[in-house]
Amino acid sequence: MPYFRHDDLQFYFEEHGSGRPLVFSHGLGGNLDRSLELVHQLPNIHLILYDNRAHGRTHPIGDPVKLTFETMADDMAALLDYMCLPRVFVGGVSMGAGISLAFGLRYPQRVKALILNRPAWLDAPNPPNLSILTVIARLIECLGRERARPAFEQTEPYQDLERNYPGSAKALTDLFGNQNCDALVASLRAIPSSVPVESLEKLATLGVPSLVLANRNDPLHPFELAQALAKAIPGARFREFPSKSEDMSGHYQQFRQIVTEFLNTCAS
Repeated sequence: MPYFRHDDLQFYFEEHGSGRPLVFSHGLGGNLDRSLELVHQLPNIHLILYDNRAHGRTHPIGDPVKLTFETMADDMAALLDYMCLPRVFVGGVSMGAGISLAFGLRYPQRVKALILNRPAWLDAPNPPNLSILTVIARLIECLGRERARPAFEQTEPYQDLERNYPGSAKALTDLFGNQNCDALVASLRAIPSSVPVESLEKLATLGVPSLVLANRNDPLHPFELAQALAKAIPGARFREFPSKSEDMSGHYQQFRQIVTEFLNTCAS
């Protein structure tokens, strides 16, 4: 299996397809398989996916202090260095959108365009939309992974999500499928307290084509947050598409259509 070594960690990565290079980063508690479900049908794209530190098949966990957007942006740069790719299209979903945004600010010369899907963070640590992650971390620490899931499903916040936003509820219960509890808890504890950007004013320096995608009916990834992000990035395009709770197949299909149209407008 393909790994590259960086910062005393073994990062797992995969390549799919051929064409223009796009590196795409997954969400918190996920892995590259989740990204592949979303982006694997993009035409004429050399897709580069990887498991972030403390996620998936990347090991060991490493120093929890380094579970920040800044460090994870540096991890992305290290992967591109390993692959000898000086400049690529960069994107991600949720946490991955934050990593991509941080990468664009730290390495602007390496970015052809940004694809920021369903961002969950901006410039404020521990955003209220992610407070439920602390509940999950605490339950796993106290009860262990197997007992924590049914306990979580009995909580009022989860039951409210299941009634009104089943796609969001499923995304949270999927976290309990993570076999490495230590890595999951470390990520849920550390990453929400980090931020992709110190202030929205800094986004005025971004000078690359940018696409921000969002959907309603997704309290973990507030629509208004994505709107604010798009407004702060000069010339950014903002597109709405269905949430998983509304239309699962349409969520994937329209995402791919919107991204394909956006990439077709970008210079190679």
